[in-house]
Amino acid sequence: MATILPNSLAFVLMVFPYLIAMIGVLYIFLKQQRRAPTKTERNRFSIFFNIIFWLFNLTGFFLGLFWASFSQPQIWQYTIGMLFQPSTLFICALFFFVIAMPLYAVTFWFYGKQAQRMAIKMFGHI
Repeated sequence: MATILPNSLAFVLMVFPYLIAMIGVLYIFLKQQRRAPTKTERNRFSIFFNIIFWLFNLTGFFLGLFWASFSQPQIWQYTIGMLFQPSTLFICALFFFVIAMPLYAVTFWFYGKQAQRMAIKMFGHI
């Protein structure tokens, strides 16, 4: 989808499910546990959401390749050939860390201070 949509819209569609899931899971957690997550739970949630985010995007990448392969069957060979070059691997790793670290930090913060504020507002205690 990112190839046919404007960049800003594609970015929103890439991050929006992450944010919706993060907020929804926190709300469910607060309702069930009646407390804010501990530091260990915050860490697990952050890692889990990051993994799901990357699986979601890799699925989109491969579905896009599959869709493009109908018009150009050689795209699979080209992509696999380019993917395992050192420069491409370096750029992919850099891209991963530039996006993964802020997502981890935002999730860790949101499940900390924000979750405590929400618990106090919902239940009158942390």
